[in-house]
Amino acid sequence: MSRRTLILLLLVIIAIGVAGRSFELTARSLWFDEAFSWRLIQFPLPEMVARDAADVHPPLYYILLQWWSTVFGSSLLALRAFSVALAGATIAAMYLFVKEAAQSRPVGLLAAALLAVSGWQMQFAWEARMYTVGTALVLLSSWLLLKAVRQQPSRLSWWVLYGLAGAALAYVHYYAFFSIAAQVLFLLGYVLATTRWRIGELLQWRTFWHAVVAGGVMALAYLPWIPTFLKQNAQVQDAFWIPAIQGWSIPDTFYRFFAPTPGIPCHDTVPCVIVALVPISLTLLGLVTLLLTVWWRRAERSFNREAVTKSWTVWDANWLVFLSAVVPFGLSIVLSFVGQSLYQDRFFVFAHLFIVAALALLIGRLPGRVIRRGVAALVLAGFVLATMSFWRQLDIPNKPGAQAVSGHIYSRLADEPVPVVVSSPFVYFAILHYAVEDYGVAADDTTLPRLYSETGEFLHFAGGPILTEADFVGPEVFTGEADELWVVDTTGFGETHLPLPSSWLATDSVTHPEVFMHQGDVTATKYVRK
Repeated sequence: MSRRTLILLLLVIIAIGVAGRSFELTARSLWFDEAFSWRLIQFPLPEMVARDAADVHPPLYYILLQWWSTVFGSSLLALRAFSVALAGATIAAMYLFVKEAAQSRPVGLLAAALLAVSGWQMQFAWEARMYTVGTALVLLSSWLLLKAVRQQPSRLSWWVLYGLAGAALAYVHYYAFFSIAAQVLFLLGYVLATTRWRIGELLQWRTFWHAVVAGGVMALAYLPWIPTFLKQNAQVQDAFWIPAIQGWSIPDTFYRFFAPTPGIPCHDTVPCVIVALVPISLTLLGLVTLLLTVWWRRAERSFNREAVTKSWTVWDANWLVFLSAVVPFGLSIVLSFVGQSLYQDRFFVFAHLFIVAALALLIGRLPGRVIRRGVAALVLAGFVLATMSFWRQLDIPNKPGAQAVSGHIYSRLADEPVPVVVSSPFVYFAILHYAVEDYGVAADDTTLPRLYSETGEFLHFAGGPILTEADFVGPEVFTGEADELWVVDTTGFGETHLPLPSSWLATDSVTHPEVFMHQGDVTATKYVRK
């Protein structure tokens, strides 16, 4: 395959992936997490970082998004386009990593193609959140690590680049620590296997000291954020929203990896149970098979450094892929049982990348070009069909949620200003976004949405860090001068319904469902004073 053909094919794959992630990009309503991103970047940079420190995430994504918004604005399209652009970079990084892992361009292209049409990855690539920044960096750092390990003699530049990429990854999402832990375990195994557990030989090996430099770069870059991380972790342990792990939590995650669905997989009948267990069973079998493809030649059993190093070019990537897929699950499960639950499907968006990579590597090792191409085509077709089924289940055009509710309200407020009161913070920021970005409501406008609260206090996971005094309205709204009110309620997470005094009468109401089950329905009701 010529270099020109390779680049053309990769660009086509990236274009397909970006197109799939851009389809109906703004048709689905902004939801709480995305609206949190939008609101946070409205603050000046120092205040934004300080407010983020009061939440539960590191700041790099928000800093990048704020820079992006200075050029492209903060509309829904602009916010999500940033994530889609990084999704394109993720596909390119997948090619680089798997191509290096397998020492094969076609296998790298296959991995990129599988990622491009993965419905599981798509649903996080279209959100104004940090996931695609993380997916791009976890693959980039893994590629840099492989390059650094495989350079003989070792080159410090590759290790420094790896350290910088790892530090950036740690500043994106705390689940990145699990991916970095997998990389560290891989590196530890490489070092010990190559030096045969001999400390003297280890201390004389240049690669070891280069790896130490990479770790130092990563640690020094992250050192300023450690006090904030410790405070955020304590905050999460005190109160967080993620439920405890249930019996089907882990199998359902693997089911959604390959057959994404907005609902809960069926567990009611024996056939349903069998189907629900197939993905996790095949994934584990595939990962173990990936390790069993390792073989040692007689010369490699002599345990001289040159032979061992040569053998690692055959199987080092197998271990890195295996650990990067498995370690995040293991650490998440353990930490969830000893403390606050941290197990949530979408946080495994990083680990999923390496399951896709493992699938491509296994297909690439099948005997015979015809068999490899046939299996690759079948698997790609399966991914595409699963993604198409997912889109049909989402039914986005018929679930306009907060976007349609906002349109209903503000299309009726053009001539007469009426206060808008939102009962829940989990829908407030989305309504506020549409009011400001789509309908140009100014900060001092009577119709700017306000969040109802009698205390003005909300937990960190309910938007507390990004709320200001100007956001709130209390019981005085019912006794003020306004004779009409719009009230927005939700049946989703944090469900609330604002009870009005008996002196108010409902005269108009509209309800629109959101796309995902946990987001529920959004209702706008107009009240007039009797």
